[in-house]
Amino acid sequence: MSSPLLIIQKLDLENCQIPGYFVISTAPINVEDQSQIKNQTDPEIFIQQITQYLKNHGEDAEILIMIHGYNTGQSGAEWWYKTACEYISQHYQKAPKGLLVVGYRWSSEKISEGDSGNFKDKIKFTQQALPRLLSLISKLGIVGVIVGLIGTIAGIFAALSLTFGVEILLAFVVLLILSLIAISPILTIVALRLTGYFRDTFRAANYGVSDLVEFIRQLDQSLVQNVGADDRQTQTAHHEQRRIRLSFIGHSMGAFVVTNAVRILSDVFDPGSIGNLDVNNRNKCPSSEIGNALCLGKLVLVAPDIPAEAIVSGRANTLRSSLRRFQEAYLFCNEGDMALKLASTSANYFSFPAKTRDGGYRLGNVMVRNWLGRGRESRQSASSSIVNQAEDGQLVNARGAGFLDYLFIREQKPLSERQLQVGLEENQKSIAELFTYFDCTNYQEKYHDPKTGQEKEVGIVSRALGKSFLSFSDYVSLSLDFFSGKIDTHGGYIFSSQNRPQPELSKRLIYGLSCLGFEGFLETLKTDAFFERSLAKIVALHPNLTALQQEKMALLQTLSHLCGERGMQVLLAPERYHVDILGQRRDRNDY
Repeated sequence: MSSPLLIIQKLDLENCQIPGYFVISTAPINVEDQSQIKNQTDPEIFIQQITQYLKNHGEDAEILIMIHGYNTGQSGAEWWYKTACEYISQHYQKAPKGLLVVGYRWSSEKISEGDSGNFKDKIKFTQQALPRLLSLISKLGIVGVIVGLIGTIAGIFAALSLTFGVEILLAFVVLLILSLIAISPILTIVALRLTGYFRDTFRAANYGVSDLVEFIRQLDQSLVQNVGADDRQTQTAHHEQRRIRLSFIGHSMGAFVVTNAVRILSDVFDPGSIGNLDVNNRNKCPSSEIGNALCLGKLVLVAPDIPAEAIVSGRANTLRSSLRRFQEAYLFCNEGDMALKLASTSANYFSFPAKTRDGGYRLGNVMVRNWLGRGRESRQSASSSIVNQAEDGQLVNARGAGFLDYLFIREQKPLSERQLQVGLEENQKSIAELFTYFDCTNYQEKYHDPKTGQEKEVGIVSRALGKSFLSFSDYVSLSLDFFSGKIDTHGGYIFSSQNRPQPELSKRLIYGLSCLGFEGFLETLKTDAFFERSLAKIVALHPNLTALQQEKMALLQTLSHLCGERGMQVLLAPERYHVDILGQRRDRNDY
């Protein structure tokens, strides 16, 4: 194959029982770039390897696809996927025996290095690509600024010694101001280009999404093929009985790639997904099945760089249909994520069609708060980090707009208010209810300071100040911490530098939920000392529940205690409680 769409490599893993593959889109950084592929193994060979592995494990076969975000080089993405495979293998022996991890690399561009050269090269390419008129204006403007500066300095001396010196000074000052006005817009768009954000957005939408879709299509095609089987319909019917679960972890812009890929993979002619032309159509009940052999399992979004509108039900929500196809969905967010709050929100100011500031907020900045009402103080539960769980272990009955009262996009602005602006019919469930939210704004871990020799608790993705809402000065401080590299407010959920504590709990949750699911992850908490105490309390409070329900409710309280100790605030999806704790049937009607 001379020009493959994808390169597939097997990850070089040590002491890892889970096979991992690295799938690389060959889409170029610049449209003029030529493919550098040389002597690469035919990707079809690896597709067959993956297919055979999944077929060999039958009922236990499962795929976990991980997708990186903006400004990520190939080596950085590969490192993450390798460490994730090793982490899952070491910590989750109860993961499905047929679990296979796929790390997907789309053509993201590093700002300071990477496939398109160093920063000096990028400046050169930026100058070359600048439209001719703008290039001419910028050159004349730069000359004007230089002449204006020199002339202004000289004009000051002339004004002190010559009778007409004031006129000379004024002329050069006017030249300087006009030159700055001329080049300022051009310098702004040049700076935006150098950040690579819009370029990455284009590559993610037009290359990253489509190439991921094609990989999944080829894999599905390979799974329904069987040597010696003459009847393809018979083979397809066999896979309909037990489809292979397809789960995703999407970080940052990788969340955009995931959700848009699912939109394309969804069968638009499936009768369950058609319904009628009503905006709030309650007749739609799309299936999680895609293709002939796959179905959507868990979706884990970490600091997602997609609009907060993605969980607000209404006409503007372009992701509603794809999000509710997943069997389970989780969101890790942080009010202090300055990469999203500053860079992404500012950049999307130019492109996202919102007329208010609220419409441009990003999903990764959504906050979980227990708020009684406007003008009142926030009320964080002292005994439980799951804000919609009562002290007796049961779920607080808050549906529709009530559920959205726990979610905020800014201080005193719950998503319920935003939802009312775009419309939510009475008794209609919000798509936001399908997610379980882990707000890591105040998340902290214990850290042994080598300088003082003392152990202290340190914020992981923020300073963990314990405030209800961060102030403007807090944002300024966090911005300095983020850009200086002191705190990774955007990727700290997974990554950590040597002089920072490891994000043990967030990694445990992200990888555990993605490969075990909610019910499976709760099972891993039985060894926690808090579980036995909680179980005794639940048995006394709820003797009417079955032994299994009592055990699961105690495990849920154990999770709440674990997150509460580390400062995480959790908003539990009602479906997780009713399906995974009480054992009721899943009902996706009316979402």
